[in-house]
Amino acid sequence: MTHRASLLGRGYQDQHLDSPRIRFRRALLMCLMTLVAPGSGHLVAGRRVVGYLALAVWITAIGGGGLLLWKYRQDRAQVLGWFTDTDVLMAARIVLLGVLVLWTALFVDAWRLGSPFRLGFVRAAAITVLNVAIIAGVAGSTAYASQLIKVSRDTVIEVFPEDVPTSAPLKGRYNILLVGSDAGKGRTGVRTDSLTVASIDADTGKVVLVSLPRNLQNVPFSAGSPMLTLYPNGYNCGPDCLLNAVHTAAQDRTDLYPGSDDPGLEATIDAVEGATNLKINYFIMVNLNGFKGLVDAVGGVQIDVKTRIAMFGHDDTWRNKYIEPGDQRLNGKQALWYARSRVQSDDYTRMGRQKCLMAAMADQLSPTKVLTNATAIAASGKELLSTSIPQQELGEFADLALKSRGNKIRTVSIVPPTFSTVNPDYVAIHAAIQKAIDKSDGTLPPATSGKKDDTGRAANNAEDLDAVC
Repeated sequence: MTHRASLLGRGYQDQHLDSPRIRFRRALLMCLMTLVAPGSGHLVAGRRVVGYLALAVWITAIGGGGLLLWKYRQDRAQVLGWFTDTDVLMAARIVLLGVLVLWTALFVDAWRLGSPFRLGFVRAAAITVLNVAIIAGVAGSTAYASQLIKVSRDTVIEVFPEDVPTSAPLKGRYNILLVGSDAGKGRTGVRTDSLTVASIDADTGKVVLVSLPRNLQNVPFSAGSPMLTLYPNGYNCGPDCLLNAVHTAAQDRTDLYPGSDDPGLEATIDAVEGATNLKINYFIMVNLNGFKGLVDAVGGVQIDVKTRIAMFGHDDTWRNKYIEPGDQRLNGKQALWYARSRVQSDDYTRMGRQKCLMAAMADQLSPTKVLTNATAIAASGKELLSTSIPQQELGEFADLALKSRGNKIRTVSIVPPTFSTVNPDYVAIHAAIQKAIDKSDGTLPPATSGKKDDTGRAANNAEDLDAVC
C-alpha cells in the first residue's frame, strides 16, 4: 500500500506540474525573461546552446554600453564624433537590424517552447497577444531608432562637407561667422543682411557674439585678401559700398578667388576679418526662409517681446499685423518677422532682437526636443543652412555646444552711439572686441551686467545676453 500510494502521489505531482495553469506561468516567465535578459529563458527550458549564445551577445552589448559611457565621461568630444560619423551611423543601422531579427527569433522560439497549443484557448491567446505586443514594441522602438540614425546620417552628408581641411583654434578660440542670407523672391544674389561672429573658447565653450551692421562703411579687408588689390584703403567707393554689398561686388570675381564656389562669400569673410581683427575658422550661412521651418519643427520659441513688432514691410503697410508685447511663444513666421522687421524700428534694434532670438533657441533646443522632432528638424536643416564646418569636426563642436549651456553669452555690436557706421574707428572696434573676449576668458574683471530695456538694443552690448533679453 505504501509503495502504491507513493506512485500515485508522484503521478499526481507530475500531473500538477504539467497542468495548463503551471504551463501558462512557464510560458509567461519565458516571455519576460527573453525581454529582460535574452537567452535566459532558453537556458531554463534546457536550450543551452541558444541560451548561452544569446546571453553572451546581451552581456557583450551591456558591457559595450558601459564602456561607451566611461569613454563619454573621459572624452566626450570623441564619442560625439562617433555619433556623427557617417560610417559609424551606417554600421549602427545594420547592427540594429540584426538585433531586431535575432531578438524577434528568440521571442518566437520562446513562445513555441511555452507550448501555447496545450494551454487552452484563453491562456494561449493571452500569451500569444503578449508576445506579439512585445515584438511590436521592440520592432517599433528599433525602427524609430533606425530612422533617427538615418535622418542624422543624411543631414550630416547633405549639410557638412567631407574630407576638407580642418581649422585649428586661434589663440584658444574658434571664430565662426554666422551669415543670415536673404535670397528672397525678386531679389538678385545673396543678401548678407545679418553678420555675426561667434567667438568660442575652445576649452570652456564660453561665447562672445560680435555683430556687424549691414550698413557698415569703409570696411578694411584682411591682410592677404585678393580684394586689397581693388580696395587697398578699405571698401570706400561711396555710400553704396556697405558691408552687405561686398558679396554682390565679388560674387563673379573668380579671377580674384580662383577655384572658389562662392567668391562673394570669401570676400565677405575677408571683410569681416578686417573689421573685427578675428581670423574666421568656419562659416555657417543661414537661409532666413528655412529658419521658419526650424522654429515650427521644435514647436515654436518662447520670447519676451519688448515692443510691438510689425509683421509687414514698407510696401505692404496695409497688412497692419503685429506681434504684440509680452512673453509669448512665436511660430516660425512670427519668429522670422521678429528677427527681420525694420518697420517702426531700425537696423540696430533688429540686431538686438536677433541676438535674443539666438539665445532663446540655444536655451530651448534641449536634447529631448531635438530627438523627438529629429525628422522635422533635419528636413528644415537641409533648407536652413550651408556651412564649411567639416564632418570630422562635428564631435568637437557638439561638445562645445554642451559646454556653452549655462554660460553667460557676451555681446559686442558695432552700432551707434558707441561706434559710427559711416566713419568707423576700426582700431577702437578691434580693442572693444578684444576687451569683451578678455572678459569672457576671465583675464579682465566683469562689468555690471546690462539691465533689461524696452527697446531691445541692450542686447547689442551686454555682459550677459540672457539678462537683457
